[in-house]
Amino acid sequence: MKKLMMAAALAALACGCVSVNKNDGGESNLRTKVCKDIIHEKYSVADNKVTASDEIHCLFGWICWGSTATHTADQTDELFSFGMKAKAKNGAYANACDAAKCDQLVATRYTVTVDDYFVYAKCKAEVTGYPAKVEGVEVLTPPCLKKPCECKK
Repeated sequence: MKKLMMAAALAALACGCVSVNKNDGGESNLRTKVCKDIIHEKYSVADNKVTASDEIHCLFGWICWGSTATHTADQTDELFSFGMKAKAKNGAYANACDAAKCDQLVATRYTVTVDDYFVYAKCKAEVTGYPAKVEGVEVLTPPCLKKPCECKK
């Protein structure tokens, strides 16, 4: 009976779970940085799609390693999120921007695959989107600074 219990415990530890999420967090459309509501960035979006991926290994849910990204992406949805999925998605986004030499991605779509075992987990995120570059800025006059219309009497 002890051997059966040990075999069952070993099987439970060795087995894992694989989950795949598609389009998870694909809301990172153009997010313009606004400076006092008068300066807006102008973007040019390329017609070709760019695809990149990143893979993270994690122990106990908080010790993570293995990302191929050299930096974090500022424009991604996952900038202030923590965890294995967020780090993998941010790394994939940063790798895609590096590959396309762009500032951010438009209409992003993610595929996140998680191989989860009890102590060890592996997460692979793949992002696809259109590269966008900042071409310049546009200075707008706020409505409160416009001259009032002169009414005819």
